[in-house]
Amino acid sequence: MKKLFPFFLLLTLCICKSNFAQKKKPAAVSAIISGDTRDEKNTNNNPSGGNKELKITAAEKVMEMKIPAGGANGAAVVYHPKEKLYYAAQAGNKLFPLVIFTKDGDVVSDETQETLIDVRGLWYNPKTKQISGNGYDESGWFHYDLNKKGLPEKIDIFKEGLYQPDKNSGGVLNTDDEEILFLDGLNIACYNTNGTEKKKTIQLHIGSMHSKDGVMTTTTDFEKNYNVRSLVYTGIKGAEIGLLNVSKKQVELYNMKTGYMSQIVQLPLDFVPESFFNFSYCNEIYWVFDKTNRKWKGYK
Repeated sequence: MKKLFPFFLLLTLCICKSNFAQKKKPAAVSAIISGDTRDEKNTNNNPSGGNKELKITAAEKVMEMKIPAGGANGAAVVYHPKEKLYYAAQAGNKLFPLVIFTKDGDVVSDETQETLIDVRGLWYNPKTKQISGNGYDESGWFHYDLNKKGLPEKIDIFKEGLYQPDKNSGGVLNTDDEEILFLDGLNIACYNTNGTEKKKTIQLHIGSMHSKDGVMTTTTDFEKNYNVRSLVYTGIKGAEIGLLNVSKKQVELYNMKTGYMSQIVQLPLDFVPESFFNFSYCNEIYWVFDKTNRKWKGYK
């Protein structure tokens, strides 16, 4: 029995050592899981108001539309679902082109079709079933009166004066909250759809996923790398606001409630995008105007 004692002692020590090793190894794994869990918890509870993951997709060109002479900059492209027509407006003068075309790219307007007002922003309002917009400076807010073919015959200026952050601001419609959005520096200014009364301001955290990622975009950086005039409203939950990063040739989508970036859409642009105007969105298509070739190019 005494001879067996050392054997049992050795066996006991081996078992204890094995158990210690098994308990110690999961401790390292647990630390990693714990770290991930904290991040997920922060995202779910939203203490930093941001996103844990960034969705990145690559778009493809699906449409393009040649714009006749008149106006160097594209103001916007809007889609009318009832008429099943696209309306592409040039900025700069009421005599500049308004090109109207089908999903197949067939132009239904003639070359003499004009914007009738110096357009800056353009949107389709599903509630009124009208194409509306805002003009340069104190031109005001307007509706297009369409004929039976869906072509504008005249405009109705329903709100005269400057109801936007500055004279070149281009508005888009937030269809969920019935408000018009304007890019105003690093923020979004919101107005009622009737053009009156500034409702609120939304702060954007440009290029940042959450408050702890260390990304701080200054006004100088923003003006150097982004389109500072045009924003888009997508209606995508958690990625409602779109900005065009002209340096990286990508659309950055931001959560409207938090102001943080949640998605990136990479655009296969074969030209240098502009930092003023020339960016739009409608019918799930991102539009960028190629000034050199005078073409609105659509990506999806």
